[in-house]
Amino acid sequence: MIRRVLWILLLLGMAGAAQAHDPGMTVATIVVDAEQTTVEISVKGADLALAAGLDLLGADGLVDPERLDRASPAIGDHLRAVTAIESARDSCPLTLDGIAAAADGVLVILRSPCGATTAGLVYRTRLLHRTRPGTIQNVLLVAGDDATPVALNQGNNTLELGQPVPRFEVFTRYVVSGAEHIFIGFDHLAFLLALLLWARRVWSVVKVVTAFTLAHTVTLSLAALDIVTLPASLVEPLIAATIIAAAAENFFNRDIERRWKTAFVLGLVHGFGFASALTAYGLPRDALLIALASFNIGVEIGQVAVVAIMLQVLLLLGRMTSAGSGAARRPALVYGLSTSIALLGVYWLIERTLLS
Repeated sequence: MIRRVLWILLLLGMAGAAQAHDPGMTVATIVVDAEQTTVEISVKGADLALAAGLDLLGADGLVDPERLDRASPAIGDHLRAVTAIESARDSCPLTLDGIAAAADGVLVILRSPCGATTAGLVYRTRLLHRTRPGTIQNVLLVAGDDATPVALNQGNNTLELGQPVPRFEVFTRYVVSGAEHIFIGFDHLAFLLALLLWARRVWSVVKVVTAFTLAHTVTLSLAALDIVTLPASLVEPLIAATIIAAAAENFFNRDIERRWKTAFVLGLVHGFGFASALTAYGLPRDALLIALASFNIGVEIGQVAVVAIMLQVLLLLGRMTSAGSGAARRPALVYGLSTSIALLGVYWLIERTLLS
């Protein structure tokens, strides 16, 4: 107990000095008990006011207790949006348990019903990352009589608190996550459909899908392992541009046998998009490769299911519009669908650039 108190006092003292010179510094003390986790966060009042869009300071530049009290519900909502206790198995909501002004700073206490017995328990923070991307959070992790200091930042914002998740559970969780991302990833689906509109043979489809798979696997792996990364502000517009390019190619090239080249080159961009989704799900440090591989497997399962449905629909439309059973797919059908997909890509491009 004495050791814990000394660590906390030392860390808070360091934080107080750091906050006097570096407005991007925050401090968190995380106490993990058997049945709950307590997070005590110390943040400069001016930084919290800016990040949450609130008026917390008095004329003297110090935190006004009355304003802080009125703003406490909004502060609680903001902190829950940028701070999380997460588990692969259980829901671990944070509740605001206390808030107080401390000169020019704010001390907040959050509690979660998940504790040391919860497998895969992690702490995640994005506090001040939007308004002050370079901010550092000094964390003191207290578990029993052990106290461990850790520094978190925007690129490393996750801290494992409990026992690691079993490998099989990691595998199934990320397979499901990968498949879900395909089913709700309408931009990826639009890209695949544009590539396959002229396809009539299974082998042509296999080559296109395989090339797309290889391409996005390469960039997904590079990004997830922090070897090559691109900002989402660049990746998302580029994905929209690949949709436009794939749809436009249908007006000038009907050679589906070589469409795999387009699928591979443009598919490299989509891998970075998958990486953003994977990062949002979180990557366990002790099972990084398992999570990466299983997420990619899930993507492929979803992709195969969607492509199978697409082909059946295209074959049905082809039979309904062709002059005979052996006739090629009507160009009007392909051109009409390609135009619709291209317009959708243009909409996404404008939304992700001019309207973002």
